[in-house]
Amino acid sequence: MERIHIFQGLDGREMGLVKALLESREYDPNEMIYKEGDRGDSLNIIEKGKVKIHKTMIQGDQFCIATLRQGDIFGIMSFLDSSDHDATIIADQRTKLVILRKSAFDTLSRTHPSIGCKILLRLATHLASIVRNMNSQYIDLTHLTFRKGK
Repeated sequence: MERIHIFQGLDGREMGLVKALLESREYDPNEMIYKEGDRGDSLNIIEKGKVKIHKTMIQGDQFCIATLRQGDIFGIMSFLDSSDHDATIIADQRTKLVILRKSAFDTLSRTHPSIGCKILLRLATHLASIVRNMNSQYIDLTHLTFRKGK
């Protein structure tokens, strides 16, 4: 777990406290981990395997928008703001997740605020990276669309 970037910067004692809160769960291929609209209450880290993120389109079709692999994290926004999940996550192969429940994290943050701050800073940095990447893709797509329209 020390290799997972959101836990980097934690010392041995801090990592021990976090590890004590983590749950583990395995999923079979094509098993739904959660569906769009489900209540979000956990941060999920892929320890082994691969998952696909599906989004329901306006017409009702499911569209795969991303594939995540070992070491990737999902459920961040719901974890942070307790919102419903905005996508469906399905195991693409035998997958093992490490799960940090929001309630456990909140308790940890109250009793050990420095650990909570370190993890939240890593999550914020991770989200900033995702947003930068999406902004770059949006600009590229917009540019391509306007170029083709000329």
